[in-house]
Amino acid sequence: MSSDLRSSATTASEIAAARQTDFVAFLHRAPFAGDALALGFLPGFREDCGYQQTLYQNLNIPVGMLDNDFRNPDLDRYISRFFEYEPTVGVIGDVYEGDDVDEYVAAAREIQASYPDAELVIVPKCREVIDTIPNDLVLGYSRGYADRLAYEFSEPTDWRGRRVHILGGSPPKQWDVIQQLTRPTLTDDPPADIVGLDWNGLHRGAQFGEFWTADGWDDSGRNADHVTVRKTVRHSLARIREFWQAHGIWPETTPEDAGLHFEYEGPSPADLEKGACTECGANVWRTRRGPFVAEYDTGAVCGYCSYECYFTHRHRKDLEEIAGEQSVYIPPA
Repeated sequence: MSSDLRSSATTASEIAAARQTDFVAFLHRAPFAGDALALGFLPGFREDCGYQQTLYQNLNIPVGMLDNDFRNPDLDRYISRFFEYEPTVGVIGDVYEGDDVDEYVAAAREIQASYPDAELVIVPKCREVIDTIPNDLVLGYSRGYADRLAYEFSEPTDWRGRRVHILGGSPPKQWDVIQQLTRPTLTDDPPADIVGLDWNGLHRGAQFGEFWTADGWDDSGRNADHVTVRKTVRHSLARIREFWQAHGIWPETTPEDAGLHFEYEGPSPADLEKGACTECGANVWRTRRGPFVAEYDTGAVCGYCSYECYFTHRHRKDLEEIAGEQSVYIPPA
């Protein structure tokens, strides 16, 4: 008898509820984080990054999710950052050995004492750790580019009956994990409760003019002048939302803020790391009215000795400034 035939209407309803997330997170800098927020994603960043929003005025993107610096972990530092940013979701860290679990649980309890409603995630990196993490804490299921992925050391049954956040992996890969952890089994294992998802791979594709679709990466806008990195990321985010809505995974309520306003201040000449014009190499400080300074949605800050160099370089490289012409600094005559 197939598992599909054995499932009752109640079981199907329970599985649907277990699959629907509380949040889908996108961790990135401004302005991408603000665009994600407007689309209903939970914005956030890794503790050593931030939104990098110093060039924006009156921009207040809430910190929904705070990830740890997994390459340089430090529990005391993470706790301090959590208290500084006050996120709603915190990924405390990766636990590789059973002997280390108590230290991470103690960190979670310290945070919970002040933020009892926060969702705190501990990421097991060996099978032994899964069962030793208390049930009220969320298990982080590694599916992205981590050094040790969850499927490499565990079975789907190890995660069932637990609250799970899926870390990384494209939507089809995450959808495959969700099905493994929630679909009916011959032994009636309880489904995992999928609390949340996050994936930040969109920007890498966008740098090459590609946006994500359910059928794979699409490069149809690569040679279009009006398709920029920011627009490409935003388009991918919208496609991801549609994908999860179609599969019943997208949360019922989302944190979007339709009133979020970006007022761009623009880079100053002090932002230039060197005095050479990006286009022709001339010294930007020795021109009559220079420098011209622009910040692009790739994160690059470029200086030019003249408007002609600025215009030529921007269009030759198909670059988009963060806020149109406002991002060009022209000193007074």
